Amino acid sequence: MIPLSVEVQKLVEKERRTFYTILKKALKIKKEQVLIISDYGNGERILAPMIGFGYYYAAMQKKLNVALLYQQPKKGFMFVDEHILRAIESMPHQSVIVIAVSNKLGRFGSEKSFRAFCRERGHRFISATGLGDLQRTHFELFLNCMNVNYRVMKKKGLAMKKMWDKAKEIRVKTEEGTDVVFNVEGMEAIANIGEYHISGEGGNMPAGEVYIPPCGVEGVEGKVVLNGSVKTEQGAFLLDEPLILIIEKGKLVRMEGKHAELLEKTFEKFAERSEHPERIRFVSELGIGINPAAILVGSTLIDEKVLGTAHIALGSNSWFGGEIKSIFHGDFVFKNPVFYVDGKKMEL
Repeated sequence: MIPLSVEVQKLVEKERRTFYTILKKALKIKKEQVLIISDYGNGERILAPMIGFGYYYAAMQKKLNVALLYQQPKKGFMFVDEHILRAIESMPHQSVIVIAVSNKLGRFGSEKSFRAFCRERGHRFISATGLGDLQRTHFELFLNCMNVNYRVMKKKGLAMKKMWDKAKEIRVKTEEGTDVVFNVEGMEAIANIGEYHISGEGGNMPAGEVYIPPCGVEGVEGKVVLNGSVKTEQGAFLLDEPLILIIEKGKLVRMEGKHAELLEKTFEKFAERSEHPERIRFVSELGIGINPAAILVGSTLIDEKVLGTAHIALGSNSWFGGEIKSIFHGDFVFKNPVFYVDGKKMEL
């Protein structure tokens, strides 16, 4: 049963063309089997089932072989519901999976991640996680962030990737006091430009960022003044006061500001569940937003894509070329960055 009122269903159905356009552009979908996984939302925060139903209705209207399944909202340490796991494991190779969930999809097991599973089976996928940070009223904004000029975004993203791939060092500064240096020698940047056309590929929708892991676990030094948004165990939120992160030899060693205690509690909760608690505080990513339609709203999925922002992440980066494997990955956004690539100012 679809957990949406008739009124909300009709609102979503009106956007079927947008949803199908995304399936075509992002996945080059044809006649593959499609599985859409969503959840029931939390009270009035029903963006996850709205997005899941939008993809389902669009695929159904085009007579694709599609199924839509719901589960209870999950946190990262929880396991996917059994019926979801059975459905995923029974899909033929080279299928398509769409995820739209309030927080996380949930774990498959202790060994294999969802990304690794998709690479192994050749599934293409798009995912929208953390949708519980958004209100129902953000539905139009969410669609606008997906319905952008991908040709322009691709050109910008690939140009930045090419520059970062060649870099040995990237320095980021802001007028608010950020001054942080990333050693990226030998590392490869990821251009998240909304193209998941190759077997085993997948990623976020909305798209719109370029990001890179540091070299090793000690390759970051400096200070980051966050003034955008932060991700905690309870969800993401916009900062009303700056939060300062002090980083030494790749590790967060100190925080200053009104919200430092809240973030510290998040780290402590993840550390309690982690086999390697020290990895939670390692800096794992430097990123830049390139989506022209995104605005800061207190949702990591959208905030990290905002044009004119940068973000760093702590925790895991092994899935995109880094050396840190952890149960935690949190992105933290700041505004108006100035980038210097091997000492030369990068023109945005």
